Amino acid sequence: MDNTEINQYVDTKKALERLRGNATLFKMVLTTFLDTRIQFLQLQKEIEANDREAASKSVHALKGVAANLSMTMLYDLCPPFEALLKTDADVSESIASFNAAYEKTVECVNAILPAL
Repeated sequence: MDNTEINQYVDTKKALERLRGNATLFKMVLTTFLDTRIQFLQLQKEIEANDREAASKSVHALKGVAANLSMTMLYDLCPPFEALLKTDADVSESIASFNAAYEKTVECVNAILPAL
């Protein structure tokens, strides 16, 4: 995975600027992001159970994490997905896109961590 691809999902320069260049802190928060897997799996269960209110709250929480860590692709998908969950519309296409972005973001984080 090259830096161009990584930066489509995690804007490392922007994230480091946000953290005032503190690479140690960046590494710590990226590692913490990997713990969101539990939240992500919970989101899947909420959607399967058609608990849209809980799913919307889970997406909102992931949106905050994505914003703080400059995870642009994931963040950009959160607001429309969160809004869609507040309706009765079919979310199957949106969840597929969201899942793909989340998994790719995790892959990018795993590629970034060894370099920090």
